[in-house]
Amino acid sequence: MSSNEPIAIVGMGCRFPGAADHGQLWRLLCDGTDALAATEFPDCTADFRPGDFHITDRENAELDPQHRALLLTARDALRDAGLDENQLGGQPIGIFMGQSTSEHWDTRSPDRPADMYAIAGAAARSMASGRIGYAWDLRGPCATVDAACSSGTLAVHLACQALRTGECETALAGGVSLVLGTDHTLGYAAARMLSPSGRCRFGSEEADGFVRSDGAGVLVLKTLAHARRDGDPIHAVILGSAQASKGRTAKAVIAPSIDGYLQVIERACATAGLAPEQLAYLEAHGNAAPAGDHLELQAIGTAIGRHRPAEQPCLVGSVKSNLGHSEAAGGLAGLIKTALALKHRHIPATLHCDHPTSAVDWSGLGIAPVRTGLDWPYPGPAFAGVNTYGLSGTFVHLVLGAA
Repeated sequence: MSSNEPIAIVGMGCRFPGAADHGQLWRLLCDGTDALAATEFPDCTADFRPGDFHITDRENAELDPQHRALLLTARDALRDAGLDENQLGGQPIGIFMGQSTSEHWDTRSPDRPADMYAIAGAAARSMASGRIGYAWDLRGPCATVDAACSSGTLAVHLACQALRTGECETALAGGVSLVLGTDHTLGYAAARMLSPSGRCRFGSEEADGFVRSDGAGVLVLKTLAHARRDGDPIHAVILGSAQASKGRTAKAVIAPSIDGYLQVIERACATAGLAPEQLAYLEAHGNAAPAGDHLELQAIGTAIGRHRPAEQPCLVGSVKSNLGHSEAAGGLAGLIKTALALKHRHIPATLHCDHPTSAVDWSGLGIAPVRTGLDWPYPGPAFAGVNTYGLSGTFVHLVLGAA
């Protein structure tokens, strides 16, 4: 099988603020809804019934809500792909899930015994993928990935590799992050990384940090050839992907760098067989940390925008302006948004960017913010990229095309 075989997204499930599935997410984005304006977020695991996933009541008592969210979202994705849950047992279906925090475990009372129910239910992040394999008796490769905010997209990248090497013919890939404790929030706040205004203002003169939020996203993936063979509906196609560490190209271990973004954009495009300037839209990591935004925008312009026609800048946006930053699942939100944008040939607005930052030479870099929703503005085939960056120093980039 070709090492650059396109990968079809044949199913999508998601649970983000204001959106319990990808249809609701698309309406939220097209309506320009700021889900962070809601007074409270609905519980994305309210419909969880442990028996549906072969989990006993005793196990469920210790179960990390993040695992509940992943199980529900994986089921949504399988149904969206038209797969019969009762016919999956024994199949070599791959499972790659991203999870970066274990706040449910962290908040357990220290005087409660750490028995195996607690370890398998909350302490062991490996169970994020293992629970899914057990729920449907799946026999393919199975791994939980932690690359901070790149966890979910790295899981997708690894799933694509497993499909291309023939290790499995179908894969589930996704990520989850639920804010279940205060330690991380207090740490981010002390470092002045969180937005005091309570909004993610990517690319804006008023950008002042990010907002932690909940979310889960899962994709069902097959090679394009197998998806066509099986007559599957295809949301979009992953043409190429890449991951890399930035090494010491930044001033601190947690800081992003221009070099880090450049290497994954260029590698992913090479895998896809495209020149970077063919990307008309870039879904940015875009968590609205001003210094990080400036580096990312500079990299996008250097790799893509400066090589495009002056009248066709690379459009740049971030779903975090609608949903906040769901950390390990944040890249899945951007990936699902981008897949839907390609499917509908429409790019939703990025909110809170009425005054684009003056620290970036937008026109000189050949890039432009998407301040209002617009139909795909350029002729020819539609290609887009998705950036993510994790505090671990891990960059991931995915190149998508219309089905």
